[in-house]
Amino acid sequence: MFTMILIKLLIGFVGLWMIALVLGRNEIGQLTPLDFFSSIMLSEIVGNTLYDDQVKFTHLIYALAIWAILAYSMEKLTIRSAKVLQITEGRASLLVDEGIVNQQLLRASSLNFKDLTTMMRERDVFSFHVVETVIYETNGSISVIKKPGFENVQILSIPVIDDGEILTEAFRGRKISEALIRELAEKQGFMDVKQIAYAELKGSDDLWIIPLN
Repeated sequence: MFTMILIKLLIGFVGLWMIALVLGRNEIGQLTPLDFFSSIMLSEIVGNTLYDDQVKFTHLIYALAIWAILAYSMEKLTIRSAKVLQITEGRASLLVDEGIVNQQLLRASSLNFKDLTTMMRERDVFSFHVVETVIYETNGSISVIKKPGFENVQILSIPVIDDGEILTEAFRGRKISEALIRELAEKQGFMDVKQIAYAELKGSDDLWIIPLN
């Protein structure tokens, strides 16, 4: 039994390694839904056969070979067909266009403003004030284009309202008065913060608001 487990382990390791070589390191490094599904299926193929005495190592070789053919064929098909590529990998989403946040696309992408601002900060962008375009890529990352004139400008804004809720201390170490937030919102005609999807404060009195829609 132990010998059979060893043989299956070696075959599984070599088989998965060879499939990774066929697909390419670039594909393994940028997981798409199809890649993720493939990794789950491959682990199931190896795992379910590893400790089952009734499944011989020849069955494992056969299963890995079939899956490798399927994965390789799908990879070639996505290269040849744009429609298949959209189905298997999805499409990039324009979350911010001309400085306007598409809240419907944001929700459809299972993101909220906290997620988006966190990813923006990872791209060294700390305020919606300077953002012209944000593209949500199929690999889960974002691409950001700043507004003209702000390419080399860094502005830090503090989130103070998210989904109609006031955030008095979104960043630890910087507390902002709730009364000030309400006052600044009212000056722009928002008597109820529930009407605001997101707002951030630049400096002491510059409140940038995205209305809820």
